[in-house]
Amino acid sequence: MKALAIVALVVSAISIVVPVFGATYLPVIAGIMALIAVREEHVLAFVALGINVVNVAFLSWSLYAISEGCKIASGFGNDCGPLANFWTWMGVNLVLLAAAVGLYLMNKKA
Repeated sequence: MKALAIVALVVSAISIVVPVFGATYLPVIAGIMALIAVREEHVLAFVALGINVVNVAFLSWSLYAISEGCKIASGFGNDCGPLANFWTWMGVNLVLLAAAVGLYLMNKKA
């Protein structure tokens, strides 16, 4: 599990520099890997999940631009769907973080 946590951390770090997929699919993939590894290596898993949340919230200008472009397009009658919404991707990463906290607390020894 330590290797999976390290891979999740590396994918999270790489997702910062990848323009579009770095704000959408790569953090979700890294988050799922970190969620699997949270029982054994909780520190590395939480660092990877934290990088994902910070990446989507503050560093993903391409995701923000796509979201704003879809708002403009919706004024003309076009709909981009839920995958172009900023809060869809942020919500997915926050749910993964909450699930990891829950798994960590369930696995914590008294």
